[in-house]
Amino acid sequence: MVITIDGPAGAGKSTVARLLAQRLGLRYVDTGAMYRELTATALAAGANLNDGAALAALAGTPAPDGADLRAEAISANVSAVSRHPQVRAAMRDRQRELAADAVLEGRDTGSVVWPQAELKVYLVAPARVRAQRRAAELGLPVDEIERAIVERDDLDADQLAPAADARLIDTGGLTAEQVVERIVAMLPGAADGGRPYVPGDRFWRTVRPVAEPLFRGMLRLQVHGRERVPASGPLVFVANHQSLWDIPALGAAQPRAIRYMAKSALFKPRPFAAFLRSGGTFAVRRNEPDRDAMRTVHETIELGGAVGMFIQGHRQEGLEEAKAGAGRIAVVEDAAVVAVAIRSRGWRPGRHIAVSFGEPRRYGRDGRRAADAYRQTADALMAQIRELHEGLV
Repeated sequence: MVITIDGPAGAGKSTVARLLAQRLGLRYVDTGAMYRELTATALAAGANLNDGAALAALAGTPAPDGADLRAEAISANVSAVSRHPQVRAAMRDRQRELAADAVLEGRDTGSVVWPQAELKVYLVAPARVRAQRRAAELGLPVDEIERAIVERDDLDADQLAPAADARLIDTGGLTAEQVVERIVAMLPGAADGGRPYVPGDRFWRTVRPVAEPLFRGMLRLQVHGRERVPASGPLVFVANHQSLWDIPALGAAQPRAIRYMAKSALFKPRPFAAFLRSGGTFAVRRNEPDRDAMRTVHETIELGGAVGMFIQGHRQEGLEEAKAGAGRIAVVEDAAVVAVAIRSRGWRPGRHIAVSFGEPRRYGRDGRRAADAYRQTADALMAQIRELHEGLV
């Protein structure tokens, strides 16, 4: 899913977009900061702000170390930089590369950068309120900031027209948290009482009707215990990993949309990374604590989604090694955990893959040291997987 949040300076776009991205587990893309960085780079290089081609050539160049992108000098010149068609074309290409399960924030992200966004929001507020907010950030007189805001609105008039299908919210009397709640209420599924959107939902809804029968037939899936999988609510699948076919097999064997954890190396080719993210898959760094991955797991669970992980961390023929990270997630997160045994080693056309689901369970520390609880829980999960695996043929 892509959500766009546009509006004039001081309407609260950055704060709201950042909070919303954190709430939904989406990437936050601040397009305004990209133009500010280009402006800082151009000013430091002494570039001619009337030369659109020369400015476009600087797109992507990091700002000087220590540059304050919110400084008044940047604010006073960013419109002069962003008005050039060459600059906007170069920046839009970079912004569109980032538009996969993301919240885009700027001036024309819904109308120009990503007009196919599932939800477009346009924030407004009286000029005086916007000036008061910005003055509080910068420590400058409100009247001075208000004049600058009005002038910038005039300069950016062409960009400030909201998309025809954008949802308008007046943030003047609302806190950022209240604005986020209003946006969440606009998401697909919210109006009919469904759970909040989880990254990858749209992909699974679109692909499953075709992919599930395709993989069930091609892999000749034999599924045991499908009825044990909770139909809704936060859930963690913990499976063994024998082949690349485990991923589509697990997806087709049960009814839930799964956000898989995948090694970060898979995200290096950009086109493949975009495909993975569209399905809700997220990166995890191997053999080291990865707070970003753990935060994504927590946010997915908070939204009532399902996370899929392979307890061995990589493909293995046997069922010996269990990573403690799986135990940590099972203990820390408030979610049902389903052990999954998959027999897929040596699959080829004509052979079958078997998948068996265990009973959903919940785990806790139960007075143990954290490290002991994580290790012992991972071992207990692996023992369940072995038991399930013995029943497969």
